[in-house]
Amino acid sequence: MPRSTSDARFADLITPTKEGMLEMVNRVTLIGRLTRDPELVTSPKGLAIARLRLATNGYTKDEDGNKVEDVQYHSLVAFGGLAGICAEYLRRGKLIYVEGRLRSREWDGKDGLRRYTTEVTLDVMRMLSPKDESVPDAPEMAAEAAATA
Repeated sequence: MPRSTSDARFADLITPTKEGMLEMVNRVTLIGRLTRDPELVTSPKGLAIARLRLATNGYTKDEDGNKVEDVQYHSLVAFGGLAGICAEYLRRGKLIYVEGRLRSREWDGKDGLRRYTTEVTLDVMRMLSPKDESVPDAPEMAAEAAATA
């Protein structure tokens, strides 16, 4: 049976590793606007953590053929140097490009109920908005470099 074009397109992604296991893919790429300023906290071990909310939008058509905006909201988290860069240079409304991976976590809320969330753990962040004169110059490629450090 011949392979479809989609099979061929993904052939490189499913090559077995040395151990004979297939590589899995957990990759997220988003371009959107921040819905609020980043929240920067420090973990008990001293690690900087920035939490961000990103809105992405697209358009669909309703049953009458009218164009309807579809807005999706995403929870993002950055660690270490990338967290510091996000907190220093990003503000509500900024257009950003991010790459990362999905991570789910759970915890017990203050009300005693079990809580669950899925968020994007950032590896790369690039600012796409025009320069804001009220924010100091961001070093070129600093966000990507900090994520890989």
